[in-house]
Amino acid sequence: MHYHDITKISTATPELPVWQYLKQLYDRHQPNRSGQLASYIPELAAVEPDGFGISFATTDGFVYEIGDTERQFTIQSVSKAVIYGLALEDHGHEVVLRKIGVEPSGDAFNSITFDEKNNRPFNPMVNAGAIAASALIRGDSHEERYQRILDTFERFTGRRLALDAAVYQSESLTGHRNRAIAYLELNSGMIDGDIDAHLDLYFRQCSLLVTSRDLALLGATLANGGINPVTRKRAISADNVRAVLSVMNTCGMYDYAGGWQFDAGLPAKSGVGGGITAVLPGQLGIGVYSPRLDAVGNSARGVGVCEDISANFRLHLFQDRGSGLVPFRRLYRGDEVHSRRMRRSAQAKKLDRFGHLIAVYELQSELGFSEAERVTRRLIEDLSSAYYFILDLTRVVRMDAVALDLLNSARRTLQEAGKTFAIVTVSDEVPAEFEQQMHFASIDLALEYFEDRLLEQAGAQDETTSVPLAEFDLLAGLDAAMLARLSAELTALDFVPGQTLISQNAPADDLFFLISGRVEVAVRMGNGPSHRVSTVECGTLFGELALFGRAPRTADVIAVSEGLAMVLDRSGIERLAATAPETWSALLLAVGSSLSERLRRANGEIRALSR
Repeated sequence: MHYHDITKISTATPELPVWQYLKQLYDRHQPNRSGQLASYIPELAAVEPDGFGISFATTDGFVYEIGDTERQFTIQSVSKAVIYGLALEDHGHEVVLRKIGVEPSGDAFNSITFDEKNNRPFNPMVNAGAIAASALIRGDSHEERYQRILDTFERFTGRRLALDAAVYQSESLTGHRNRAIAYLELNSGMIDGDIDAHLDLYFRQCSLLVTSRDLALLGATLANGGINPVTRKRAISADNVRAVLSVMNTCGMYDYAGGWQFDAGLPAKSGVGGGITAVLPGQLGIGVYSPRLDAVGNSARGVGVCEDISANFRLHLFQDRGSGLVPFRRLYRGDEVHSRRMRRSAQAKKLDRFGHLIAVYELQSELGFSEAERVTRRLIEDLSSAYYFILDLTRVVRMDAVALDLLNSARRTLQEAGKTFAIVTVSDEVPAEFEQQMHFASIDLALEYFEDRLLEQAGAQDETTSVPLAEFDLLAGLDAAMLARLSAELTALDFVPGQTLISQNAPADDLFFLISGRVEVAVRMGNGPSHRVSTVECGTLFGELALFGRAPRTADVIAVSEGLAMVLDRSGIERLAATAPETWSALLLAVGSSLSERLRRANGEIRALSR
């Protein structure tokens, strides 16, 4: 039993509810020995009949597994969903629809029957349609076409699939019925080109080795709008995902498609190798392996497992789930949450007064019509009370065309009213309609930008490039004599962009008064990249830990620009405490008051972000 996340694999604990459920599910279905191995392909008739594995893959990259989840088996007809998606990528819906229909056939998957009215196979999930889909795969050579197929499977599963040579040879030598289908399609003008090459691609794709985990990730990639949730690579376009899932929904389970939809209610595809992949759009993919097949060619255990999962987790597509997730994760204004830029007191007070004109909307989950309607209604409601609108899309996993249209309509209304609109997203896939809009990689950067604009409008944007020590807000409580005594202990430090002034984990020995320039505070997390904590402006100080002991520094401080800092080192701190106790006490009180104000503000932001 394993539990995976994007970066590492660890053993699951029995306390995980999904683990407990999968164990019960596995134990419940393991005694089922009904069904027969596929006999029309000799190699499939020779597999160990009692293999059994179940895998779940969520759209945020987690995979739960139990049983024989590392056992490899041939993908067989589950491959038809992937090949149909690749054909759509190569030619588009209109061309493919002329060549392959989307209607259930009402016959067995290997029937030699066609949609004679439209001169095409009934759908891509039966052999006739799958052979026609294979014939559509582009490439300048047979090898290039096959490599493109392997590349596509790799995007879906996250790994390069190997060929089961024995099964491939067995299918090639015994696939007379498929040859008959292909030549009838050639004779009727449904396909053209090298029939043997098309059939070879078809036999090869069916003979690729997969595991139940691969099938779960295949399903999760479809559930995630075509983006593999682990590798974050796009397998096929979102529009083509919709087409693939539509046909899987109506034609993917052989002659049991109607019963499957009634009981399980999930787009799915099965294969005579014993695999089933099922999809709950937007949420997860399911992969099951058990090679004993029922009378129509589906995994007997697999069908029972998926129907149980659907019933117990309420996954049926037509299950009433209420209104689903609320599209808003958080809503707040710029007077409640400031950016991480440390500003002088006068600016911070201006932002406390006017920051409500900056409105932030953190969205989440999927955005369809109903969710987008709620978002746009809220935007328009806030039209009279906000001037800058920040729409955070970083947690939106999918946005359909209707939602995008609604959001763009709201954006135009805001802009026509003289308001400013910006989006936040870390994805490279910024919706095309938003590409020309103001775009930021984080909410903090957006907040900082609009705070600057707000301060400009309020006449409070501080253009000061240098602040003498006597003008520091923090030192307003020190008289002239105290300032002179403090200044006597300070040494000047000129710095240049990129210079490290404080190193994380170094001793806290120096207090810095920033006379000019700008520095950035960043925290390093293990071997990963640094994360910006704040930007410090001139007229403020940093390194306060030096006043309260010798604990290691908790962050790096790096110069963003040229500048000057006056530094109070460890020996100066100790001399002040010993020889100028009044100055020392006034400095401690000033720094303590500053830290108290920052804590008060941080607590307010936590309350705003926790609502």
